Amino acid sequence: MKILITGGVKSGKSINAEKRILEISKEVIPIYLATCEIFDPEMVRRISEHRERRRKKFKTIEESLYLFDVIKDKKSPVLIECMTMWLNNALQYNFTEKKIFSEIENLLKLKNDLIFVMNEVGMGVIPENNLARKFSDLSGRISQKLSESCDEVSLTVAGILIKLK
Repeated sequence: MKILITGGVKSGKSINAEKRILEISKEVIPIYLATCEIFDPEMVRRISEHRERRRKKFKTIEESLYLFDVIKDKKSPVLIECMTMWLNNALQYNFTEKKIFSEIENLLKLKNDLIFVMNEVGMGVIPENNLARKFSDLSGRISQKLSESCDEVSLTVAGILIKLK
């Protein structure tokens, strides 16, 4: 099963994704694939909060770029937190659009149950600079690709999970 959980910043999507992966994992400890790189003290705090919350419930793998490579041989369900940060990293390290979508295609081919977490960035204004527009456009296209390919798609608003598909 492939699931996409999207929503705004601090909407509750991570907590909802964690609950959902634990529901479908049964007796297996799921993998929490954390994609965020640490850039500043606030990210240290946010990541610490996430680590504390998931403690013994998850096996954590931290990888900011090569998601498929680190889980391709794993059998457990995987929660990928989050595709938005991964896209940010991919652009920072000059991944081509082809490489970005190839990584997503490879993830979608895996037999594992996967939950993708992704920020909804398409409800704002059109960014004024080229890089921000590229990020926004790619983010929207990735969300569309994932929602088309996933069995379930949900939007999180104010902590409430709204099933879309």
